[in-house]
Amino acid sequence: MKRDRKQRRERERALRKTVRIRERAAAALPGGAPEHPITVPSAAVVEVRARGTACAQCQGELQLQGDRATSTSRGVLREIEAVCRRCHTHRTLWFLIAPPAAN
Repeated sequence: MKRDRKQRRERERALRKTVRIRERAAAALPGGAPEHPITVPSAAVVEVRARGTACAQCQGELQLQGDRATSTSRGVLREIEAVCRRCHTHRTLWFLIAPPAAN
């Protein structure tokens, strides 16, 4: 009985470690933090790109839950809150709306 419990706890620790590693990797990707947002030419593209982003944990589909926008000197920084439909992991995606410069 104790071995079963020990094995279960070891598996749970390994799973938690995997989740932490994946979360760190997702934060380092474009759009994972405000320091390195995904640059888009228009606000109309943001929701389409956010829905097209897969969950970092299970590769499931994200459901958008809310957003905020902040003006910066580079353009409008938009923060999208989403949750995975499969594993219910919360995710924040960052987009920079920077229209192309006129010629």
